[in-house]
Amino acid sequence: MPIAKLCTYKPVKAAPKVDPRFAEPIKKVIEEEPSFGYRTVAWLLGFNKNTVQRIFQIKGWQVRKRAVGMRPRIHAVPSVAVAPNERWSTDLARI
Repeated sequence: MPIAKLCTYKPVKAAPKVDPRFAEPIKKVIEEEPSFGYRTVAWLLGFNKNTVQRIFQIKGWQVRKRAVGMRPRIHAVPSVAVAPNERWSTDLARI
C-alpha cells in the first residue's frame, strides 16, 4: 500500500446506538411536552442528563437553541400627536 494512502486513511466509526430502554420514555415525555429540554426530561425520568442530551442529539430531538448575541430591537419613535387621546399604542414585549 502506498505511503500517501496510509497517511490519508481515516477509520470509519460505527453509527451511535441508542438503548430503547432510554429512548422510548424520553420520546413519550417529548410528545406530551415538546418544549421540555434535556435537563427537564432527565429530571422527570430520573436519568443522567448527559445520557438524555446524547439521545436528543442522536435522534434529532434537540430543542431549538436561543440565538447568542445582540438581538435587534425596535427603537421607540416619539409620538407626534397634537392632542391628548389622539393616538393609542401598546407594547406586549414586557408581559
